Amino acid sequence: MISNESSYRTYFWKRFWIFFLPIVTIGILSDPMIMENTFSSFEDIGEFVFYSVYYVVVIGGLTAFAISLKWRRK
Repeated sequence: MISNESSYRTYFWKRFWIFFLPIVTIGILSDPMIMENTFSSFEDIGEFVFYSVYYVVVIGGLTAFAISLKWRRK
């Protein structure tokens, strides 16, 4: 018998990437702070890294929350 923890883990990781990758791609491509960055100074590189990491963390958290809600309703 598969434990509840193991089944949740496989459920989560199978769906996380399906939701996460398209949302991050759309979010990054639509953000002018990332796409229109000229990289003319060191601050521009830092700005690019900050916003990229920000999108990954925030959207990753929202995706994980949504998947957890789906699991609870299941």
